[in-house]
Amino acid sequence: MPAPAPDLTAEDRSQPICPRCRRGHDAFPGYAQPPGTVPRCPEHRLALISPRDLASGDPLLGATIAGRFTIIGRLGKGSMGSVYRARQEAMGRDVALKIVRRERAHDPETKARFEREARAISQLTSPHTVTAFDFGEAEDGSWFLALEMLEGETLGERIRRSGRLPWRDAIRHVKAALASLEEAHGKGIIHRDLKPDNLFLTRGRDAESPEVCKVLDFGIAKWTNEREERPIDVLETQAGMVFGTPRYMSPEQAQGHPLDARSDIYSLGVIFYQAVTGRAPFVDDDAVVVMARHIKDEPPPFSEVAPEALVPAPIEEVIRKAMAKKPSDRPAGAARFLEEIEAAYERAGAAASGPQPAQSERIPESGVRLQRRIFALSVAFAALVGTALGLWFFLVQRESGPALAPEASGRPTNAEAVAAPRASEKIVAVPVPPAENSRVSGAVTAPTEDSNVGSAKTPRRVIAPSNSARGLERKGNERYGRFD
Repeated sequence: MPAPAPDLTAEDRSQPICPRCRRGHDAFPGYAQPPGTVPRCPEHRLALISPRDLASGDPLLGATIAGRFTIIGRLGKGSMGSVYRARQEAMGRDVALKIVRRERAHDPETKARFEREARAISQLTSPHTVTAFDFGEAEDGSWFLALEMLEGETLGERIRRSGRLPWRDAIRHVKAALASLEEAHGKGIIHRDLKPDNLFLTRGRDAESPEVCKVLDFGIAKWTNEREERPIDVLETQAGMVFGTPRYMSPEQAQGHPLDARSDIYSLGVIFYQAVTGRAPFVDDDAVVVMARHIKDEPPPFSEVAPEALVPAPIEEVIRKAMAKKPSDRPAGAARFLEEIEAAYERAGAAASGPQPAQSERIPESGVRLQRRIFALSVAFAALVGTALGLWFFLVQRESGPALAPEASGRPTNAEAVAAPRASEKIVAVPVPPAENSRVSGAVTAPTEDSNVGSAKTPRRVIAPSNSARGLERKGNERYGRFD
């Protein structure tokens, strides 16, 4: 058992210590650390670890695996095991070391998944695929996989942090993923679990280098020349452990049908959709419901889910084609999808420099705000003029005789006509008499035009009385969003 951590000052907490004796180098006067090696405890030969990392209680911190990977920190933890930062001293590099939890190391399914990932990555040399350096069994029987150390964040983290990506940036990352998939598909490897968290955006070698997108986690990859596996079980799929992630599954994958490269094209189309709109096409919480939507429902149009993203029509068209329900209607492979993206990008550029199509006629948010200010000033000016004319007319008529009242004419005055807001520019609450709606409860949504220029339709809430404590209410403009 590791010794209890001593009371440390703020300065001491940054000094690495031995995981076992909790002493640093200052406890061993005269000890000289060999150059180019990981600092170790002279007594226990364990790597020195920061007290903050040791607070996790992970017993592998400081240990050396397979005689060549010294663990110096933990990067993450999952149900199968943990990922560590390790130092491969013989090669002078840090690696990401995936280690299966000891109690699962002898599970045939877990071992098969680990071997599958190592086998797949070892055959791929694309700069847009994570590199595997080593794979094997540790001294205690656990399995490890050494991968290149990546600094940056996943595409999923980027989307969660920024909301969505500019469509040009999304194209760049999707094209990089396609470069990885083109090689994999050419060697008969189908990824089967593409999702934003399996695309990693790593920083370049220096500040001037652009980000590089790399495809991760070939743990459930399939070789198309293998015998077909048994049909997918719904509960296994819902767990997301073996056969993919429901939110990004192709229709044929959700149904347990045989897969080819076009299944990965569909999944990447879903990722492309989410990157430019900020949300997946189907956002229900229940995995089986999401799978059913992939099978039978068309993705909501961009004008409904993210009109402010200003994605050109050719780009939306190529994304929707990648998400076609029938594999035969999608691009035949990664190379073909890449060609169609390039063509769509050129059409989008030509449209931007020539006559503007409907998709590109949307006014930017700054223009919308300017138009609103101009409209408000126009309304105020018209109201002021109408009031002045009305006062002048009243004074003149007082001298010459009674004027026709607005009620008698059946028409509003000029000021009333100009200043009255349109019903489509506001949220309208319409009470319904209880006697006429005894079977209606909760809230009902009806579409209406938003006041934003060029924006999509958003729900107008029509409230009906209810005897229940609270009715169901659709939130936001998510077509298939959650209900609270």
